[in-house]
Amino acid sequence: MSSSLLYGLGIMSGTSLDGIDICYAEFKKEDDCYFKIIKSKTFKYNSIWRNKLGDIHLKNDLEIKKIDLDYGILISQKILEFLKDNNISNLDFISSHGHTVKHKPPYYSIQIGNGKIIRELTNVTTINDFRVQDIRLGGQGAPLVPIGDKYLFGNYDSCLNLGGIANISFGKSGSTIAFDICGCNILLNKYSKIYDKEFDEFGKLSSKGKVIPELIESLDSISYNLIEGPKSLDREKLLNDNYKLFDDYLANKSDTDLKRIGYDILATIVEHISNEIFNVVSKQNNLKNILITGGGAKNNFLIDQIKTKLNCSVIIPEEKIVDYKESLIFAFMGKLRLQNKINCLKSVTGAKMDHSSGCIFY
Repeated sequence: MSSSLLYGLGIMSGTSLDGIDICYAEFKKEDDCYFKIIKSKTFKYNSIWRNKLGDIHLKNDLEIKKIDLDYGILISQKILEFLKDNNISNLDFISSHGHTVKHKPPYYSIQIGNGKIIRELTNVTTINDFRVQDIRLGGQGAPLVPIGDKYLFGNYDSCLNLGGIANISFGKSGSTIAFDICGCNILLNKYSKIYDKEFDEFGKLSSKGKVIPELIESLDSISYNLIEGPKSLDREKLLNDNYKLFDDYLANKSDTDLKRIGYDILATIVEHISNEIFNVVSKQNNLKNILITGGGAKNNFLIDQIKTKLNCSVIIPEEKIVDYKESLIFAFMGKLRLQNKINCLKSVTGAKMDHSSGCIFY
């Protein structure tokens, strides 16, 4: 192994509950703008784990501790399988975001996927718990990805991630600013289940619907939209507070009515997402381009609505960047943490200072 290079695994599980994303990447020790994705894979959750993670925020502390250990074992198993399948022996560190259970800034942010267990089972230096220190420093503990946007994707004016939650960063000129915008795939996935689909593939479902005016009016008045950053969202608040109006609207509907109205619900969600993105982007001066990644980048109907509204170039990169940008950046955050370099920006999270965050298990 060249002494000028570092090889790391980035591990990510998002609010969409798609699975465990693993990205094996190469970095240069002295060049924080260099990266190369060598191998990547998503290990889909089985129904047991999807259900377990879907309602984990309802569990008590003892149950969460047990799942934290079990999830650490699951991550370790998938890592070892990934390493074996790809004949990888060159590995300096594992950097794992884990899976968010509860995110309640300024009080706490809890992720599962025990780092100590991962270290013991893989015998590789492991970094995790990236959000805790930022919360202690008065920050939101989120979003974290903008440090990677700043260094690895700094040639773009803005980076938009269409994951479970849509979030954005700006930083080509001056300090990096980033925040969560609104619910995205977490909503589209939920209401695609009306048609027994795990997600709205290519936007085929939402494109059949018509926007429901009264719901859009209510969505536009959600208080979160009026808050200036730094700000962040969590799954529990999204589904039980901000977007409860969808469930209220569908309450007591027959299966026949649900099948008829579901397309309109999905079309309304797409309209809401594209509206909120427009509201955010339109406030930026001289923004010439925006890089879009995450599962929503494959939703053709959503992307078309965003393109229609935005007055800038919309760039969809190659598929491995669309799918693995977040896990890549968590590997990058681990690389910075090992070098004791700043990997969390106060301009993004609202913390008292820039800092190097993450617990290291050597």
